[in-house]
Amino acid sequence: MSAPARWLVLTWRLPAVSSTPRVATWRSLQRLGAVTLTPGAAILPFSEHLLEQLEWVAEDIVQHGGEAYVLPVTELPEADEEEIRRRMRHESASDYQRLREAADRLARGPSARSQYERELGVLRRSLARTVERDHFASRGRSSAERAVRAAGQRMDKE
Repeated sequence: MSAPARWLVLTWRLPAVSSTPRVATWRSLQRLGAVTLTPGAAILPFSEHLLEQLEWVAEDIVQHGGEAYVLPVTELPEADEEEIRRRMRHESASDYQRLREAADRLARGPSARSQYERELGVLRRSLARTVERDHFASRGRSSAERAVRAAGQRMDKE
């Protein structure tokens, strides 16, 4: 019996015709919270959802004339796994800090109600996306959530 997959690695190569597919691939991987291993390889923790998402990214690469493979990985050296987790946590923690700072500015600063509602909506969607790609419970999530809630409460008081 084989060990269950713990990681998913996407490897790809795109023709040098246009940078658009490369940028689209990078953005898709960023939205998923992937860590780049090399140009043309990225890694995520294994889940059925992420497997499906990476298969979609791979299909998009193939449709742009490239080659792509989604590889389930059962084991990595512990030091490599820890470095990948550290990089993922660091990215999410940075995102949470930026969200908290933006929510604090919004809660303190004057703005027209329609602009405020728009900015609050952007913050809430950004927070949801960050939580979704935070695979290892990074620091800063609870403070970002509190700051976004506090910004929303300012609107409720007006």
